[in-house]
Amino acid sequence: MRLSRNLGISTTEFIGSYTEAGGTVLRTRQENGACVFLNERGCGVHSDRPLACRLYPLARWVDPNGHESFGLLTPHPQSEGVYGAGSTVADYLRGQGAAPFFAMGNTYGEVYGRMLAVLERLDPSELDSRPERRAAISEMAAGSLGSSLLDIDATVDAYCAQHNCEKPTDVDKLVELHVMAVLEWLQTLELS
Repeated sequence: MRLSRNLGISTTEFIGSYTEAGGTVLRTRQENGACVFLNERGCGVHSDRPLACRLYPLARWVDPNGHESFGLLTPHPQSEGVYGAGSTVADYLRGQGAAPFFAMGNTYGEVYGRMLAVLERLDPSELDSRPERRAAISEMAAGSLGSSLLDIDATVDAYCAQHNCEKPTDVDKLVELHVMAVLEWLQTLELS
């Protein structure tokens, strides 16, 4: 959402032009594997960069119990990332403005968990297909959408049309409405 607004386009257009793996990964350039937003001066969308970019050169792992750990990635030779031993991981994350991105990730993680619970109730055998489905999404053509729910603008547009509400322009309010729309959809599935 933040990147689409940075570029002045909808999430629908953003997914079509700048993502791969079903809309879940930023595209890379075929000639050198660089991010599509990397230019001669560095990151062209730095102020709105996603969490993975904010964390770099750290990697974050969260186990099934919610415990997180961090490690250091091998830095790209041309990276100007921040390195050193003079502070803590918490200091680094604070300096990168990561807290709101972690909070949003937690919110969407809860929604995803609820989606899995509904799916398991509706068709318990479906969950066994998750690894194959994830692999299939990874192989989708660039610009393809793995789930319509990933398209925040389209989901909120449909929700507002159904509920006769005005679509907010503020990113945080738009995300709140997106989560509300997805949760309402899940509730209808839970009741069926």
